[in-house]
Amino acid sequence: MKTRFNEIINQYPFFPDILDNIDVAVYFCDVNGRLLYINKVAERLDGYTNKELYGRTVGEAYGLDEKTSPMLMALTTEKPVVDKPFRYNVNGREVYQICNARSVFFEGKKVGAYTIQKDVTQLMEVIEQNISLQKKIFLPNADNSVESHKDIMGIDRLIGEHYLFKECKEMAIRAARSDSPILLTGETGSGKELFARCIHENSKRKEGPFLAINCAAIPETLLESILFGTSKGIYTGAVERKGLFEEAEGGTLFLDEINSMPLFSQSKLLRTLEEKEIQHLGSKERIKINTRIISSSNVSPQDAISKEQIREDLFYRLAVVHIVIPNLASRKSDIFLLTNHFITLFNERFQKQIIGLDDEVLRFFLDFSWPGNVRQLKHCLEAAMNLVTDEDRKIGWKHLPAYLLSGNNVTTGGYRQKETIVKPINNEYSKPDSIDVFSYILEKEKEEIIKALMENHGNVSKTAKQLGMHRQSLIYRIKKYNIK
Repeated sequence: MKTRFNEIINQYPFFPDILDNIDVAVYFCDVNGRLLYINKVAERLDGYTNKELYGRTVGEAYGLDEKTSPMLMALTTEKPVVDKPFRYNVNGREVYQICNARSVFFEGKKVGAYTIQKDVTQLMEVIEQNISLQKKIFLPNADNSVESHKDIMGIDRLIGEHYLFKECKEMAIRAARSDSPILLTGETGSGKELFARCIHENSKRKEGPFLAINCAAIPETLLESILFGTSKGIYTGAVERKGLFEEAEGGTLFLDEINSMPLFSQSKLLRTLEEKEIQHLGSKERIKINTRIISSSNVSPQDAISKEQIREDLFYRLAVVHIVIPNLASRKSDIFLLTNHFITLFNERFQKQIIGLDDEVLRFFLDFSWPGNVRQLKHCLEAAMNLVTDEDRKIGWKHLPAYLLSGNNVTTGGYRQKETIVKPINNEYSKPDSIDVFSYILEKEKEEIIKALMENHGNVSKTAKQLGMHRQSLIYRIKKYNIK
């Protein structure tokens, strides 16, 4: 079978010798996807010889097609494939590689494609040797964490009385009674993991383990090993090891930032949810599991699906119960409760006696956008509590973190620092110091309702939907504020 590739080899006979002496696997195929050459590294990796594979299609030799083979993908699309994680089964074992593939043109005509593949099974061996350490880093022992101790994980740990937040708490309480999968959607720092822990501690699985893993923090090559476990011999040094699905048996597995999980892994997760079974990597044995799944996303499901961050079929399976946690900017009235809670917490930790915020700081907190949500509020107060002295009784401007007060941008919510006095740019901050902050909040809510009613030409239903509240709740507030 004479090809243009043979012409190139005849013209440059030293070419194969060069390819055989590099430390990556190299494969060539013609325009029909027939293999023309693999180098010595590829031979050792796959257990085939170049002679055995010559003339066979990629599909015949490896069971791959245009969607699963980076080389065929580059061949058909004529677009380069760059640093693509790739796995395939060959001679009874699963191989992990990082691939770069391109189409090959000779004298202006496409003659085939090549792929250069870096074997990462040795990396997997290193990962295997350090996997216990990795788990300690990513999955700290709950017994050593005050935040995760069962005695303090009641539903009262979800602090907030705003109606949107109370609806989420009520949904969480009801959802805790079943084993249905739950999807928690909310911005970073809004309390998704706290919700997950509280649901677990109020469920019939509370005596079982609660394990949490951040899908965005784990390398793709490690993620499936941690989730599904490994079988002995899948790669050099690999041992039989349970994954988190097995370790969480009888309990709950929390998959944080599920939208960051690779789509290939999502397909395995979908199959696990459907069949209630898992397979160790490299094994054909099916293992029954009894683990509840709670997952979270920091972007809306609609955006995640449209951007192909979450498979649509997986979303429907994960979101049997869907709880959308409001950001802090949507429930400003809860700032009082949260501030008092954190100050009490840090008073005990730092041996302080702070009783609250001074009036200006409190109004600043109510106006601030809090892009980092409750987590940012907590860290802000912790930073302030490190600066208060024994003589201080309230947190003032001088105690707040500098980043919170410098610059006029999104992060600071439009505030700037002038000499030693910090004032907001807008005029609303010029209210008397004696202002009743509760009245201030009510007035702001009234203004928002009036504005929304005007935008919707007085349509109560549309206004309620825009404000994110029930129609009856809006009617109650219209009467309460005597809005005509």
